[in-house]
Amino acid sequence: GGGRATVHQTGSASRILSLLRFLQFHLSPARFLAQAPQPLALSHLRAHLETLFRELIAPARRELDGRHVIVAPHGFLHSLPFHALHDGSGYLGEAMTFSVTPSAAVFCRAQSDLVRPSAPPAIFGVSDHNAPRILEECRRVSSTLHGSRLFLNEDATLSQLRSTGADSSILHIATHGRFRQDNPWFSSIRLGDGYLSLYDLYELRLPARLVVLSGCSTGLSVVMGGDESVGLARGLLQAGARSAVLSLWDVNDRSTAHFMEHFYRTLSQGEYIAKALQSAQNATRAQFPHPFHWAPFM
Repeated sequence: GGGRATVHQTGSASRILSLLRFLQFHLSPARFLAQAPQPLALSHLRAHLETLFRELIAPARRELDGRHVIVAPHGFLHSLPFHALHDGSGYLGEAMTFSVTPSAAVFCRAQSDLVRPSAPPAIFGVSDHNAPRILEECRRVSSTLHGSRLFLNEDATLSQLRSTGADSSILHIATHGRFRQDNPWFSSIRLGDGYLSLYDLYELRLPARLVVLSGCSTGLSVVMGGDESVGLARGLLQAGARSAVLSLWDVNDRSTAHFMEHFYRTLSQGEYIAKALQSAQNATRAQFPHPFHWAPFM
């Protein structure tokens, strides 16, 4: 604080990247479903999260004495769930709240963007046989956000998003996301009449206080030249959103419905976004202890 910068040396990039890839493997849906009984799998994963903590956070742990931490990751660290790292006594997200920004410049710009706090919320949901609880999630969120407008399946169109999203304080979109590692500009989310790509996002105006993409791997990105993170998060901020909540891996629709209901209930009580996210993580972890369920959203 006070204009002072402190530099700490962490573990090697190659070592941390190897640990991160191992973590991503164990948090993939196919691997999660095939794992050993949950207590054993959870114990094994927690030990891995402790190793990541020691390599990456422990050297600077004393500096993290505030209640809220803003992370501007570098390179592959954009896909690391910092709040899920474990220090041996608890998850970091239990002790502090986290926000992640693609860059310091993007963070500063987002603080100056104008939003319409009095505009009503809007909720979009597109379900299929792989995620049948999406509509239930949307209805539960709608009942929590008073005065919200609800658009489901064939009504959740691009044209509806274009018109409604321009006049919404909170925009919740529950659907499948597709992340394109080979070409992140074609990463997309499914709507009722097709797919909304990152290219399309750059043509929209979504000046919301908050946009939530409750879907599969919506928070993933590719780091281009100059450490620029390219993904749906960047597109939402470019479209005018002040903040966004997205997922780092494919989510479970049952635990996600529980997560989102608690998140919006806390948010509607006047809590700030990062604190509402922390509260939802804690509440979901009490019912679904494995990080696969409570840790994907950032």
